[in-house]
Amino acid sequence: MNVIRAKEIKDDPVMQDVYYNGKPIFINDVNDDTQQATVRYTKEAEDFFVVDVTKLTEQR
Repeated sequence: MNVIRAKEIKDDPVMQDVYYNGKPIFINDVNDDTQQATVRYTKEAEDFFVVDVTKLTEQR
């Protein structure tokens, strides 16, 4: 995924199917400068963590 698409998904009121390491995630924030996203797994009560947006995948 790229930064532009990650920002579109973050700003979309409809939850999109985005995955990190095969698990569904929620995008909380996207940093243009570092090209990283702050995310958390949707099915687990974990804290947010930072990943490269290129590691995120979208299932349409």
